[in-house]
Amino acid sequence: MQWIKVFTDIFANPKMQLLLKERDGDTFFRIWIQLLVIAGISMQGGKIMMSENTPMTVEDLATITHKSNKKIQNILDKLIHFEMLICEDNIYKIKNWEKYQSADKYELVKEQNRERQKRFRENQKNENNVNVTLSNGTEENKKENNKLEESKKDFSKKKGYLNYDQREYSNFDWDSLYANLGK
Repeated sequence: MQWIKVFTDIFANPKMQLLLKERDGDTFFRIWIQLLVIAGISMQGGKIMMSENTPMTVEDLATITHKSNKKIQNILDKLIHFEMLICEDNIYKIKNWEKYQSADKYELVKEQNRERQKRFRENQKNENNVNVTLSNGTEENKKENNKLEESKKDFSKKKGYLNYDQREYSNFDWDSLYANLGK
């Protein structure tokens, strides 16, 4: 998950107000947000995981947050006391993760976006095929293109060009042109 929801009334929540009144309440708040982010990255229903099968320990969290093990354990205990965090089988988990983060809706939106993108690409592919087919043209278009090319060649011959695209002058006296420019 690339994002997490944080409700605008987070500071009106009584639990959050109590956390912020703690000594180093800002640190409690920051650790809470970091736990939410880690749970979002883990994408395991709110579990605080280091990898798919490895739960984060107090020591891991202390290292990540640059706090002491004692400080992190104190914060985790407070979050458990306020029923914001659960610890089962030495795995920390955000309580009511699904309720607040709508992870199932996120997966649904991702699937809908994949389907929409697939349809878009198919439509683009079909449109490109139509354009290629149209550009091949009918016999009438081919005749018109041939006439245009012939008229370009005729024009080139009349103007003394060797090749219409090159527009080179075959019988032009460059020396006299340069001599007249200086006068």
